[in-house]
Amino acid sequence: MTHILVADDHPMCATALGMAASAVDPSVTRDCVTTLAEAESLVRQQEYDLVLLDLMLPDVQGFAGLALLRAVRPSATIAIVSGREEPAVIAQARALGAQGFIPKSSSIDQMMDAIRSLLSGKHWVPAGLEDMPLADPRIDLAERMGTLSIAQLRVLRAIANGHQNKQIAYDLQLAEPTVKSHLSAIFRKLGVSNRTQAVLALQAFDA
Repeated sequence: MTHILVADDHPMCATALGMAASAVDPSVTRDCVTTLAEAESLVRQQEYDLVLLDLMLPDVQGFAGLALLRAVRPSATIAIVSGREEPAVIAQARALGAQGFIPKSSSIDQMMDAIRSLLSGKHWVPAGLEDMPLADPRIDLAERMGTLSIAQLRVLRAIANGHQNKQIAYDLQLAEPTVKSHLSAIFRKLGVSNRTQAVLALQAFDA
């Protein structure tokens, strides 16, 4: 039995993806959520044959959600679903490990083609963009972001929200020295030297 997770807060898109999945495999079962927190909770509990992840959920904007789910479940097949179709966005998604990219403008037939390919273990992006070379510093940044651990991603998001070490330690139930250790690792992996540069890197990454 095929089991998929649809993480999309746009009802029409979520419904269309569900219809496409059912058309590909009538026996498919699916869980539908509207936030990254809900998606993370389910991905921790079970394995899915496919995760369809909206790029812009209410509690996360941009690729940080993909980075987190990839860290939680490295073996998961994840496809980004987005209204943004620029080559740079698609390239970033692929650099961070997404196996597919499905534009929200896709027809049901295109969604079916994408889901069918992804479930068979293939990659899928819109026609004409499969091997498009792109010189964009965000691609290198996406690869660097992909090396961060779950805890490091959470600390990075916390400093982006303006939280200081003491507050981060309290919110994430960590010791302050542990937070400092995570920050050092974040700086090293992203090739930056301070909090401001790390936050700017995250903002550029999610642009």
